[in-house]
Amino acid sequence: MSTVADASPRERRQRLLTDLVARYEVASQAELVALLAGAGVEATQATVSRDLEELGIGKQRGADGRLAYALPEPGGLAQVLRQFAIDIAASGNLAVVRTPPGAAAAVASAIDLADLDGVLATVQGDDTLLVVADEGTSGHAVATALRERKHANPARAAEPAPGGDPTT
Repeated sequence: MSTVADASPRERRQRLLTDLVARYEVASQAELVALLAGAGVEATQATVSRDLEELGIGKQRGADGRLAYALPEPGGLAQVLRQFAIDIAASGNLAVVRTPPGAAAAVASAIDLADLDGVLATVQGDDTLLVVADEGTSGHAVATALRERKHANPARAAEPAPGGDPTT
């Protein structure tokens, strides 16, 4: 397996493209070209189109009815929330997430795997899940964090994590 340092420009571009689609709601190839450019990776729409095809990335309709690119397998919490979370509310030390029938387990699993700060546990039914906040954390804070993940700002996608490389 190659490391980031010895990866080809194509491999680095495709890794970044996969990360952008997993983390943000991206509706067009033009938007992907702009996000890549913001991360210092120049690509044409035709190149992005080929990359999407090679990676198996296509558009899916989210819970809000809008189409956006999605990875062929769950790409993380942000993508799962965009796809399935209809409403996120709070009460006391609980965040309440409403989903289409049968989707609560997928969202609960994604939340559990994300290991979010302030989250103690999830409990789900068929179309609703409760996210229990840790002692000292409010349900409102957890709900806000989930909403922020769901509605991540693609303009920030080009910003690397502190000390990080945007192509990783």
